[in-house]
Amino acid sequence: MWIAVFLLLPITITNTSSENGEVIDDGDTIAVQYIDYSCYQQSLECQATESEHIVEYFGADWCEPCQIVEDNLAMMNRTDTVILQHHASVEDYTYLNYSKLRYDAKFRLLFIPSLVIDGNGLLTGSSQSFDLNQSLNNHTGLLNNSLSDVVLENGIVRWNHSSGQTLTIWRLDSTQHDSRNFTHQYLASDSVTIDLNDPNISSDEGVNITGLLQNWSGRLIFILENNGSPQLQSYSDKTATNMEFNEDENEVETQVETSNSAHYAAIWFVIMLILITPAIILWVKETKHPNQSILEQE
Repeated sequence: MWIAVFLLLPITITNTSSENGEVIDDGDTIAVQYIDYSCYQQSLECQATESEHIVEYFGADWCEPCQIVEDNLAMMNRTDTVILQHHASVEDYTYLNYSKLRYDAKFRLLFIPSLVIDGNGLLTGSSQSFDLNQSLNNHTGLLNNSLSDVVLENGIVRWNHSSGQTLTIWRLDSTQHDSRNFTHQYLASDSVTIDLNDPNISSDEGVNITGLLQNWSGRLIFILENNGSPQLQSYSDKTATNMEFNEDENEVETQVETSNSAHYAAIWFVIMLILITPAIILWVKETKHPNQSILEQE
């Protein structure tokens, strides 16, 4: 009984918080826009382009299965999708601490390579990366006008409307692979997060990101999202073998874990409890009247 209570406690707490009207941060990605350096170089005022999908890829140069994923991403030819590549491993020479925070705290990932689609879906391992195009086609994107009129002018970012809690700006640069004759076209090299709930932040006055633009020659991605960690859903039915991401950077083959394992355990426990309920009732009756049973036998 105590096991059932502990398994169901998180669900009870979540429902109670919702009934009390408290704001729960779901971590959802709401909208994505981007600006390429070519636009910023040629125009004094550069308007961002909205993207229907964003694929955040977490990999590392030392990870062999990542090579397959990177080759697949390089062959993608979709105008409705932007790719944001993260190197969250401290052993990688292109390691970025902002990417590690996103890996650990935002998405709470366990393995590389991993692909996070629109901040909601997850493909893990090199085999599942082949499902990327199908996953993008099967799921609704982010075009919802929640972020409008993002403009970059003289190092100042302005926007007219936003409905999320944070606006994160990622700087992407073309970066040479550490050991292969391969170039990461869109590798995250820096990041700035703007708290839209800060009363000192004004969309009309904008935010100065001049420091983010020094020696920049790639792409800026603007992600409007809520705080917290989203519940990622598997976008593939395949069983994938992945590389465990740990401090020793050891390669360990393991199976993908689902976030609903606790719920499945609770359901099976309840089923088993129902099945043994008659036996429990009989045992309780016998323990309550032991003397009576002895007298009846005599």
